[in-house]
Amino acid sequence: MDGTSPAAAAVIERVLSYLDSKTAATCKTLNRPWYALATIQSARNIDCHILQLPLRIAHYRRKGLLRSARGLTIDVSFVEGYLSPAAYERRIRDAAGLLQDSHMPVCHLKLHAPGAHSALTNDEIHYGTMALGHLMRALPGLTSLDLSDCPALLLAPPSDVHLASLRQLRQLSWLSLGSNDMTSATVLRRMVAANARTLVKLNGKGDVTDQTLRLLCAAPNFQQLDASGSSISDDGLLALVRSRGSSLRELTLSDCARLTRQSIAQLTPKLLPRLGSLDLYNVLVTTDTYQCLFNAQTSWPYLRDLKLKAAIPRASPRQDSLANDDILEAIGRNCPRLVSLKLFGCHGTTDSGLSAVLGNLGYLRELVVMHQPTDPLDQEDDAGSAVAQSTVTHTPSGSSSGANVSTAAAAAENDLLSSLPSISDIWASIPALPSNGLPQHGANTHHSVQSPPSTAPNSPCPADTAGGATSGQRVFTSGALRNGVRSQRFNLLNLDMTYDSVCAEHLAKLSHLHTLCGRMITRHAKSLIENQFPKCKMMVWNID
Repeated sequence: MDGTSPAAAAVIERVLSYLDSKTAATCKTLNRPWYALATIQSARNIDCHILQLPLRIAHYRRKGLLRSARGLTIDVSFVEGYLSPAAYERRIRDAAGLLQDSHMPVCHLKLHAPGAHSALTNDEIHYGTMALGHLMRALPGLTSLDLSDCPALLLAPPSDVHLASLRQLRQLSWLSLGSNDMTSATVLRRMVAANARTLVKLNGKGDVTDQTLRLLCAAPNFQQLDASGSSISDDGLLALVRSRGSSLRELTLSDCARLTRQSIAQLTPKLLPRLGSLDLYNVLVTTDTYQCLFNAQTSWPYLRDLKLKAAIPRASPRQDSLANDDILEAIGRNCPRLVSLKLFGCHGTTDSGLSAVLGNLGYLRELVVMHQPTDPLDQEDDAGSAVAQSTVTHTPSGSSSGANVSTAAAAAENDLLSSLPSISDIWASIPALPSNGLPQHGANTHHSVQSPPSTAPNSPCPADTAGGATSGQRVFTSGALRNGVRSQRFNLLNLDMTYDSVCAEHLAKLSHLHTLCGRMITRHAKSLIENQFPKCKMMVWNID
């Protein structure tokens, strides 16, 4: 494809948008059309400090690329000792004025300030707020605004002078205040109110409140909400779902501590018919709530990403707080287009439930199903599933083995363990791999990781692993693959499973596999998977 025809140029330009800067620079050496298209693509975004913006605009004008810029990433941090206060203010005004006079078709703006998580001086607040206000006035046609790297004090200083310029943005469709705290919630509400008719996606996270959700009820084009870690309540969520549920595509509600079954149980396909992504990680729900979301009568035809993990209440029995086989079977039957499925704390699941998921879902690329909950206080398993006490407690060095631990010390130890991340949370942070499943440039060759024994509660690698999994601990077996694996293009397969030769034979039928995680793997199964997928990264806790 030489790029001489308009159709070929359109395809090349589309491909270049997915390449990194190094690969795009290599594409410039092919021929003249590729050089021109790659140069234009690399000029889409301008990344510089606000004081360097005039020089960058002059460079783009000389190269004839001024009309190619679509995004700006501007650093508005204060450079101490560089200029006098009067000269510093003049440089900021000149940069904003030159940006406005250049008539660049910029529609995406991201502001960055390195002091986002530290105490700011008066000069940093003053000049950062000034730069923010001038940039907002210079780009009234913005459709995407990312303020996630800005300190909250720049967004909500004692004087709300710059809010007038923020309210002038009437065409925003994507807004992010991801790294701020509740001090910027007022700014978020005002910007949502000003852009209610055009807003499509809101990445407000902890700044989202019930008042913001009520403003979104009047947004006719709103589709995607990220309110993770926020203080929204059942009333606010139900108001949004009942008014805008027919148009919602993505709903991220992870770590929303105030949400209960009253609202979560009503997130059904009847109210959310076109929902494509649902994240309920660490939300206080029970098994009956999951049964309301996924049962024989509910069908999710457009759901592609699903992430569930119950925040187990301390006073609630475990069997009433986690997923079971019925829920997995309902997911496998009524969510046919799932691409990513991540379930944690599936205490009641067996091979039957996992088999229903693997045998019915043909579009899966990422699958994570873990038995272990992440609340160390809920250690008691059902009958026949108790872990040996030696894997939970340990004796400090220098003390007798029969020494009794005081009640205060035991409580302190429980508090410490509850603050530590569990293995499930660590595995949940594994980044998603490309959905196209192609090997990545510079990918590391296959390697296996054997974790040392752990004495932490809920660890999938208990101390007694000499004979495989600890006696009584529930893990998936090769019986979960008795119905086969319908999806043939897995990027990530993370199961609380003991992989044997039967499992390896089923997995060998896949077209590719990037990452495989599990409890234990036999040497024969490891050899089979290595031969089939030489670049697969295997993360298993024990090799037998």
